[in-house]
Amino acid sequence: MDAPSRPSSSLFNVFLRLRPSTSSNARFLTVEENERGHPTHITIQPPANSNDKRKRAVERFAFTQVFQEDAQQMHLFKGTGIVEMIEGVMGAPGHHGRDGLFATLGCSGSGKSHTILGTKTQRGLVQMTLDTIYQACEEQLVQSFYGAPAFSSLAAADVSDAQMYTATAYLDAVYGDNQSERFPSRAQTPMQDCSIFSTGSNWKSNKIPRPSMLPQTPSVTDITLPADPTVEYAIVMSMYEVYNDRIFDLLSGSASKTKGHAAKRRALLFKNTEQSPDRKVVAGLTKIICGSYEEAMMVLETGLMERKVTGTGSNAVSSRSHGFFNIEIKKRNAEHKGPWSSSNLTIVDLAGSERARNAKTAGETLAEAGKINESLMYLGQCMQMQSDNAGGSKNIVPFRQCKLTELLFSNSYPSSKTAQHYRSPQKSIMVVTADPKIDYNATSQILRYSALAREVTVPRIPSTTDTILASLPSKRPGTASSARTASSGRASPPATTEELENANAEIARLAAELEVSAIRLSEETARRKAAESSWAAAEDHMVDLEQEIRDECYHEMELAVDQERRRWQTVLENEQDNQQAHMDSKIDVVIRATKAQMKQEIKVYEDPDPELRDRIEELERENELLRAKLEANERETQQRSASPIKRMRVLKAKKWADPSAFHMDDE
Repeated sequence: MDAPSRPSSSLFNVFLRLRPSTSSNARFLTVEENERGHPTHITIQPPANSNDKRKRAVERFAFTQVFQEDAQQMHLFKGTGIVEMIEGVMGAPGHHGRDGLFATLGCSGSGKSHTILGTKTQRGLVQMTLDTIYQACEEQLVQSFYGAPAFSSLAAADVSDAQMYTATAYLDAVYGDNQSERFPSRAQTPMQDCSIFSTGSNWKSNKIPRPSMLPQTPSVTDITLPADPTVEYAIVMSMYEVYNDRIFDLLSGSASKTKGHAAKRRALLFKNTEQSPDRKVVAGLTKIICGSYEEAMMVLETGLMERKVTGTGSNAVSSRSHGFFNIEIKKRNAEHKGPWSSSNLTIVDLAGSERARNAKTAGETLAEAGKINESLMYLGQCMQMQSDNAGGSKNIVPFRQCKLTELLFSNSYPSSKTAQHYRSPQKSIMVVTADPKIDYNATSQILRYSALAREVTVPRIPSTTDTILASLPSKRPGTASSARTASSGRASPPATTEELENANAEIARLAAELEVSAIRLSEETARRKAAESSWAAAEDHMVDLEQEIRDECYHEMELAVDQERRRWQTVLENEQDNQQAHMDSKIDVVIRATKAQMKQEIKVYEDPDPELRDRIEELERENELLRAKLEANERETQQRSASPIKRMRVLKAKKWADPSAFHMDDE
């Protein structure tokens, strides 16, 4: 198996880095020397105390390059091609940059975080990458303080609906007295009440990390990258993690911890936006514009404090999430101040695979390990599929099975929907870390799906018949045994001996085929179990995706209903105003008409009440009846009265009672 020939345009180059082991176990990994250059092949031999027949197979793996135990950080920085990747992200003069991805993969405790982040005395690849970028474009960095035109244009050019801040304002808000300058962002993050300016001093301790206390070696001053002299640059940083198959921001204030309880964080979405139809982005991130290497280091240390880590039986500081460090390089014409073009360099520190028996995990930690192993299994399937495609296959890489593979592979395989917006796919580099003496099973599993090529050699195992025949003494002519055989007349003819040898050879061949079939059966069984796990995980993923879609639809519908309610409320208020105005105008007309009638002395008579009229008529009839009765009584009384004297008295009384009669008598 020769070294794989991979073109420069390949999406993935895979390197292997061996960690200096502190274990006293026997070494099971051997590096093959290469006379033509750097070593590219390794061989793993199962431990001698292994009882599993499957482990007796010797496997040989090929990588782009193998870095042995004595390799330093600078050897890895220069040998893996990350310097060329940085140059590609910055872009040639007059051209857009190409996105880059650098990731580490390996078992828990194999040296992934050491490679990416370094130690207290030695820098990692993230720090060296940032230092190289700032050395190249330091003199052409734009002034992006709050209120400057460059800051407004950078915020407007962002395509991921991010909260964007300057490093000074962000660090003052996190570590200061919360009285730093406040300013609105162009878009709102999907996290509720998560502004870093609303968390106060409870978000983190007020101890700001000092760049002078951070490691300064190895130095990259000897690495010089060309920068386009006609443009101005801006460096924007963001950090996030994939924890339990959900994306969380590491620079957002919602990650604060109060009294030992972590504040509830809201997961972010990885999707296409209206301004980014050609590639997916993590929407709603907190992005920091860093004007210097020192500011970038302080932002990096701030984000690392929020990453999920815990101690296990296999690693004292085990990462419980996949960490993503995104460096966005923006540039525009320095003279004409045109639109900003952007390219991303993403450095990924993947969490390590682990076995519960070795790591001694339980409860929440065990559930985290299950999610980590599941995502790494999907990653292995994607890498294996991509390796097969490099050999001529045209299979579709199933990178949408989990958030990790979607983040790593989505922008490497543009879909047909984005063909009209096509841009160069991202360039990817993978560094696999391994300990040559610890955990053969986990290490061999990582190597199987990450290597560029694999070759399995099954050792020849003597059959039972061969073992018995080899243990028998050889019979030569002339011995006593031969003489006895000859005298007895029972010697086997040559044909019988030849048939026995053929039968033994056939038995040995069948035994070898049986062992190979057993290995293939074990592999197929493992693949079937992996497929079943993949199916179950896909169902869980679909349930989670359905819930996310339901939540998103609910929020969108809630916004639409609220907007419609406000619109109808406005229409109702306008209608009420119109009715009030119409009523006021009618009242004015009535008032004017009343005044005009009063001037013309027009009397208005009201119509009588029908009931009152009936009552009046009834009373009038009663009065008429009473008068008739009274007159009848008077006539009757007069007729009964016969004395003239009494009539005289009555007449006199009437006369004196009527004054007019008195005056008539006087006359």
